[in-house]
This record gives sequence, C-alpha cells and structure tokens, in this order.
Amino acid sequence: MGEDLRIENANQSGKKKITRRAFVGGVAAGAAGAWGLSYGLKRYSYDPSRPPQLYEYFLDNFWFKAADLEHQEMNPPLKGTQKADIVIIGGGFTGLSAAYNLIRKFPDKKIVLLEGACCGYGASGRNGGFCDAGIPGFMDYLAKNGPEMGRKAFDASLYGMKQIKELVTEHGVQCDFEENGMLEAAIGEEQAKHLVNQRERYKSMGLEATLIQGKELEGEIKSPRYVAGLKFPYGGIVNPAKLARGTKPVVERAGVEIRERTVVMRVTPGKVHRIETEMGEISAPILVLGLNGYAPKLGFFSDRVMPLCSYVIATEPLSKAQWESIGWQNRQGIADLRVLFDYQRPSADGRIVIGGSDYPYYAGDALSSGNNKPVIELLTKSLFTTFPQLEGLRIDHAWGGTMGFTLDFTPSVGVMGDHKNVFYGVAYNGEGVAFGQTAGRIISELIAGETSDLSDLFVVNHKIPYMGPGNVRILFARLQKAYLTRFAEKTVR
Repeated sequence: MGEDLRIENANQSGKKKITRRAFVGGVAAGAAGAWGLSYGLKRYSYDPSRPPQLYEYFLDNFWFKAADLEHQEMNPPLKGTQKADIVIIGGGFTGLSAAYNLIRKFPDKKIVLLEGACCGYGASGRNGGFCDAGIPGFMDYLAKNGPEMGRKAFDASLYGMKQIKELVTEHGVQCDFEENGMLEAAIGEEQAKHLVNQRERYKSMGLEATLIQGKELEGEIKSPRYVAGLKFPYGGIVNPAKLARGTKPVVERAGVEIRERTVVMRVTPGKVHRIETEMGEISAPILVLGLNGYAPKLGFFSDRVMPLCSYVIATEPLSKAQWESIGWQNRQGIADLRVLFDYQRPSADGRIVIGGSDYPYYAGDALSSGNNKPVIELLTKSLFTTFPQLEGLRIDHAWGGTMGFTLDFTPSVGVMGDHKNVFYGVAYNGEGVAFGQTAGRIISELIAGETSDLSDLFVVNHKIPYMGPGNVRILFARLQKAYLTRFAEKTVR
C-alpha cells in the first residue's frame, strides 16, 4: 500500500485540564507501551448494550423517515469489470461534495461514486443536523497562529455553509435548512467563565459573539439548567438525510455515475487503483476516500482514526403551549460545554432532536449498529433535566451512527500514496455536516492542482497522530469514561 498511505505522527502539546481532546486522548494514552496488557482483555471488550453487528437498513432514524428514504429507489450496484477516470468511495457529504465539485472542473471525465448502502446512509444522514461554522481543532490553531490567521481560516471554513445554500437556492435541494446561528450553553459557573473566554477569542478575530445571562438568556431559552449562553450567529440547522439525498440527483444530472448497494471489499492502490466490490470491480488512476469513521475497515488510517458512536433521539411534535413554555423562538442549535455534552435543535415539524450524553467506543474499532439503550436513557433523562416542563413528552425515534475521531481533534484532507493519487477527507470529530462540504471542495482543488484559501487551510495534509495499538484501546476507553462520568457536569470540552 506504500508507507505514505500511513499518516505520520505529529507532536502535540499536552493540556492539564479535562477537554474533549482529553476524552479521546484518554482512550489511547499509554497504549504504545501496553502490548503486554492485551492478553486477558477480552472480558473488557464485552459490551452488553451494543447490539450485534446485523444489517440495519430500517434504522429508526427520524431524518430518514422525514426524507421518505424507505420508499426511495436505490441505484443498482456495480457489476462486471469497469474503468473510470476517478472513483469516489463513500456516498456521504465528503463523497457527494467531491463529486459535485469534480464534475464541474472535469466535465469530460468518467467519475464513479460507490456507496455500500445508499447515499446519506452513514453518519451524513444520522447526525444531529447541525451546520457548525469553523473546523474542529480551530481554537488550537487560533492560539498558535493568532487572530489574523485565525480569521482567515475561519472565513475559508464558511465555504461549507455557502455550498449548502448554493444547493438549496440554485439546485432546489429541499433540506429544511435554517441559518439561525448557534447557542453555546453553560451548566454551572465554571462553564460560564469558559464562555467569557470563548467570547474574547471570537472578538479578537472581529467575529460577533454575545454573552447572555438572566432575563436575556431566558428570552432565548427557558431552562433551569443553563446559567449563561453565548450567541454565535454563524451556523444553522438542516435535515442531513434530505441534504444528502437531495445532492445525489444534482451530481447525477451533472454526469456523475452513482452506484449504491455496492459494498467495497478490497482496495489495491497503485498507479492505477483496483477497487473490488461484492459483484464487480473498477479501476481508475485517481481514488477519493470519503469514508470518515468507516475508513479503517478498508485498511486506511487504522492506527490514526478511531470510530466513536453518537446516539440521537427525536420527540413527538410539541404543542404550541409546550413551545411557549421553553421559548426557543429563534430556533438555533444548542450545545453545552461538557466533554460528554448534549446537542439539541428543533425540527421543521416541531420536534426536539437531541444527541450526545455519551460517545461509546466499541472494542476492536467496531461500528455502531442499531441503538445503545443506556445512552438513549441518558439522553431522555438529560432532555427532561434541561426542560422539566416537558416531562412526559413521548420519544418517537432513537438511532445511532459512527464518527471518526483523532487524538488532536483535527481533521485531515489531503493526498497520499506512492503515486500521490489517493485523495481523502477524514476525521471530522463529530462536526462534518458543513465541513464535509468543504472537504469535498478541497479535494477537487487538490486534484485540479489549484490553490486557494481552502487549499491553504491548516487541515490540508495535516499529519494525524498515532492512536496506539487497537487491541488495548478499550481498556483506556473504559477507564477514561469512568473518570469523566464521575465529573460529568464539571469537565469542559
């Protein structure tokens, strides 16, 4: 596969306080010297709350239902032996965005996208539906490079939001997109102090951010749980499954061939790549990987990217009186500051969609399948802790999905391989709805040999740090989770 298909290690400065990076870092801490502990760890690998790895097409996902996925026709799988100029693996936001941008740059090339289930089936269609501005790892970049460089990177990162708006306004993609901004909420005074610091960082770059408390906070959201909030006007909410499913016909009309129900079995990189599927194979001189947390299952980034699982629930539609009891008239996405944090937003039909509370890691880098009942119970409890006035509200849907995380909480978009012809976007660390769009655009610029503010972003060819041996990660995950759970309200991401 070539040595440079393995992302090299990067030196990272440590932090003493508990952060979201520490949550992921704790999983791998000490792993490099822990080979001797691997024997006898089998009992730590058993998780009774994780469903068996069965086929999960009829996932109880509200976004899938709202997009009427059950009744949509899926494209036929790849069969026989074929050739292409560019093959894209993965029909999520990265793959679809790469296809959308590449076909406009190379209208005469044969571009084929392969998706194992259907476009938007993985994390792209299962998340909380947040369109976050910025990039994971951005605050560390700001601290190291200063406000001027930080603002330049932030402005470039807004491309993802711009592309979503372009799909809506120019191509008619119906995805319930609302650009309402975000609200970071503090649980307790320590988190409130953190919001003050966060506001100053934004203001140093000339970005708008407003700290609210008391009556002003109550005017935004009526919850006894929150003591302060930071209003940030950059960002929005969307039905992610509708966005992915709506982007599919846009790229098909432009000339991209999409093969759904096409499970890739093996990838043999080379000057010309060979991609074997269940019922066929295809070769191409350029390969694009849009797999994120699924990438290790095909042998890519297996010691650099760790799959963590996030779970989400959706309530029944609230009545007018229930909405009035909680406020939230500005309909922005809300997230608190804990490491094991919650994220929540209203849906187009008046539900509350909430995810988080725990982010399980399963032994052997196993993917999530179906639901994790203890996490669903945590989410339900958290919902009614935030809004006790809604006690008794019915939970209509619950689902989960796999994300890709790294030790430094920073994505990487770039090119690798002996022939520098494998392009990728990976490790969005739970914030891939908008950034997946950006990653696809960057990939298209790298393939075209173009330079721009996007191709100069700090995530381009970012070296992902070594995650440690996979067979001992579960032990450190359990220990770190036990510690974080004990101090769940105090740990700040």
